[in-house]
Amino acid sequence: MTRTKTKSKAQPPTKEQSLTRSKEQSLFDDFLPHLITRLAYQLNSDLVEKLRREGINVTRWRILAVLAMGDGITINEIIDRAMMQQSALSRALMNMEAEDYVRRVLGRDDARYVEVFLTDKGRALFKSLNIVVRRRQQRLLKGFSPRELTAAFELIRRMSRNMTR
Repeated sequence: MTRTKTKSKAQPPTKEQSLTRSKEQSLFDDFLPHLITRLAYQLNSDLVEKLRREGINVTRWRILAVLAMGDGITINEIIDRAMMQQSALSRALMNMEAEDYVRRVLGRDDARYVEVFLTDKGRALFKSLNIVVRRRQQRLLKGFSPRELTAAFELIRRMSRNMTR
């Protein structure tokens, strides 16, 4: 006796399954770390694609951004500001220096430290990418009033301070 396979159509979820999914989703929607992680994922995945088109990765972008805020800083300061591990930073800096985006020099006040500077090429790359990043921020904050923006930034900074105590 041969059996023939019949295609079974996917059944829509039952009312109970829909309610369960809805409850599970609301649990996550009420869990702030999950919402923050999801937002960071959305922002980073969008950024990664835009940076890739420019031939750069997120690690290099972070280094460029930190140095653009004020270069001539130590590796430890970059690690702190860019939230990176030293090994990843060292590799990236070595490559970026070889490609003439940054230069490293012995510290002015203490030769035990290395200070990192953007080159003209690095500064030009930052400026071109910063336009893209600022557009993303505008999209993220679309529809917020100035008062809401101020409150949002204050709340996020406060949460960050709470986690460092």
